[in-house]
Amino acid sequence: MAVSNSEQSQADDSTFKSPPHWKWLDSKWAGLLIVAVIFILMAALSWRKWADIVVDFGMQLYVPWRLSEGDVLYRDVMYLPGGPFSQYFNALLFKIFGVSFRTLIFANLTITAAMLILIYRQFLRATDRWTATTITSIIVVGFAFADYGDGNYNYIAPYCHEALHGLALSVLAIALLTNWIQTRKLPSLFGAGFCYGIVFLTKPEIFLALSAGTMAAFVLIFNNGCKLDFIAKSLAFFAIAAVIAPLLFFFYFLRVENWHDSLRSTAFAWFPLLQHSFAENAYYKKFLGLDHPLANLWTMIWQFAAIAAVTIFYAMFFRRKIISSRDKIIALAVGAALLAVVSEINWAVDLFLPPVSLTLCVLLWLNSKKLENRFTFPFLWSVFGLALLTKMGLFSRIWHYGFILGMPSFVGMIYLLLWLLPLLLENFGVQRKPFRWLVWFAIVFIGLQLLMPSLDNYQKLNFAVGSGGDKVFAANTDTDQRGPALAAAISRLDANVPRDATLAVVPEGVMVNYLTRRVNPTHCPVWLPPEIEAFGQTNMLNSFEQHAPDYIILLHRSVSEYNLKYFGQQPEYGMALMQWIRQNYDLEFQEGDVPLQNWHFGLQILKRRAENSNTKP
Repeated sequence: MAVSNSEQSQADDSTFKSPPHWKWLDSKWAGLLIVAVIFILMAALSWRKWADIVVDFGMQLYVPWRLSEGDVLYRDVMYLPGGPFSQYFNALLFKIFGVSFRTLIFANLTITAAMLILIYRQFLRATDRWTATTITSIIVVGFAFADYGDGNYNYIAPYCHEALHGLALSVLAIALLTNWIQTRKLPSLFGAGFCYGIVFLTKPEIFLALSAGTMAAFVLIFNNGCKLDFIAKSLAFFAIAAVIAPLLFFFYFLRVENWHDSLRSTAFAWFPLLQHSFAENAYYKKFLGLDHPLANLWTMIWQFAAIAAVTIFYAMFFRRKIISSRDKIIALAVGAALLAVVSEINWAVDLFLPPVSLTLCVLLWLNSKKLENRFTFPFLWSVFGLALLTKMGLFSRIWHYGFILGMPSFVGMIYLLLWLLPLLLENFGVQRKPFRWLVWFAIVFIGLQLLMPSLDNYQKLNFAVGSGGDKVFAANTDTDQRGPALAAAISRLDANVPRDATLAVVPEGVMVNYLTRRVNPTHCPVWLPPEIEAFGQTNMLNSFEQHAPDYIILLHRSVSEYNLKYFGQQPEYGMALMQWIRQNYDLEFQEGDVPLQNWHFGLQILKRRAENSNTKP
């Protein structure tokens, strides 16, 4: 028997009927108010503590600043993380609202809030208020503002904005595809196609995952009995919408480049992926789980088996009615046992996500007729989430890249355990309400576990670097002195270096360029192994020689994750550039230890020698 939306919503939300003087809590939007309170609280607790002061995020400020000043992406600034959309979008924000970290903070808060509202609305239609509220609350606590030990892996200061924008646009596209399937309205399909085209300009892995969700949508429309001419017309409509944004960027680049370079700039996110085998890189092998594939696969299997076994046990238990006091005591005992099990799991590293996500897709497909309109969005969402997990290979997780790539599948797990599975198990005599309450308490417990590391890390970030709208909080501990060192370097530059002097920070630290508003003339803001592999070390060295900066900062940065020594100690990693720097620059200032020699942190400010200041080296 099919489950109608109205009947199921009334049955689900009857659990939370409010007293007469609190009737407003029965509104379908009451859950969103709870999410808003959590959102504001998390924003306040983590305020300006989202970005890493050295790694990655400096590029997310420096690049749009330079584009807002007239530079051309990829031609004037080498940028590896993604396509052109996000950096030009942020540059436009800088043009309108001023160059400031504050501008991106409020933009990303707005994007995140809008995405949460959309997710809440879609899951509210597909499930109930209880499930939608739980899902969006977990996203806020475990993803949007999370800090599991290093910054940049959150929605307010992401390591690259292409990840955030690609995710938000994909969620919007899935919602529009859902509406198209249910109403057959072509404007919804056109909107989905337009979002699809923009996502192409962000991150390849997100575009491919959205492509999987889009193909699933067309399979559903075909399976629903639509005529082939309608499907062909829809495909053409979708394709026209999808090419609009890429064409606009192609013609923009064509103003300043030839057609070949314009095409390359438009599709730049794809070229490093096609030209280089990053899977052979030690860093990517580790974070794909390919360094220990059999061990990771076995862990994935037994974790999934354990979750399935626990679920079956509690389903069997709740086939009995909880009536007597003895039954209630036993129920509390088995509930406490579940929370004890949950407390022993590191939910930030959840290798079981792929089989759980696959199980969800299968269960949804098998029960599509029973769910009726409640089927479409969860199914497209689950296909999208499962496809996203492929970027993490055998090492699925919600920390690190998982804050984007793992979120949809983690949400799918909550949807499966809190709503879909109890609904299906009811056909086998399982008492739905107590089962759902037990699952909900477990999810709340998981949410608290995800929250605690973030609260601990927020407390460590108490040293302000920069000022006004550009203030960023960094750590000031015995093991992390990067914040005080950068603050000292910025003070030194502001006091002793002309405003128009050029500056390069090697191997990474373009945040200093942004905070001091000093240009890196070399077009190579970052010297890390991925950039060297993508752009070529010889080309990067030539750029330094042809556009020698007035000042260089050598900043300590370990690259042990790539199985390399410190910058300048190996021919494949900066030795030639370091030799050229030593030949042409003199030490002006040092903070901490000599950088790039051992694990001790330090930085040096070097000034170009006078005899070399007016001629190319």
